[in-house]
Amino acid sequence: MKVAVYVRVSTKDQTYEQQIEPCLNFCKMKGWTEVDIYKEVESSQKTRPVFEDVLRRAKEGQYKFIVVFRIDRAWRKSRQFIMDFDMLKARGIYVISVMEGLDPSTRLGEAMMTVIVVLAQLERDLISDATKQRLAVLKGTKYLGRPMGSKDKHKRNSFGYQLRWHKERGGKIENNITPETVILEKTT
Repeated sequence: MKVAVYVRVSTKDQTYEQQIEPCLNFCKMKGWTEVDIYKEVESSQKTRPVFEDVLRRAKEGQYKFIVVFRIDRAWRKSRQFIMDFDMLKARGIYVISVMEGLDPSTRLGEAMMTVIVVLAQLERDLISDATKQRLAVLKGTKYLGRPMGSKDKHKRNSFGYQLRWHKERGGKIENNITPETVILEKTT
């Protein structure tokens, strides 16, 4: 059985290793030998193409389990978690969080996972509010952003950039996400 392990860090300065090792140890303990590892560097506010690809592949039947280090590495919005979780559960696919150690196949496990995502969303919203407040205070004392220069004297157009971008890619946007496949030894 193939299992997907999804790990995410927010910046390129962070490493995946503290998430990958416990996830692989969990898979080995369960006897799952073929593991695809998906790595993503993305802030929690942006779209996550790698995670969307994992969900798509799971829906197509490639994976029975999606293993994450913590639930908030995959979901930070409770509404999105509930929608994705229900869709996956209907297809017999389970999301397993190594650190929280909850069984998503039980009602209590599902409820606790939802509570964890609600708390993650609260944390994200509080950080966002604090950042906005700090920026509002700084705005009154100094200029924020790129220094003014010659480029600010006329209106800039991004249409040429968009044409070059599409021309370089043959007019297509391709999804080149490939997982790192790991074969684990079976434990006896």
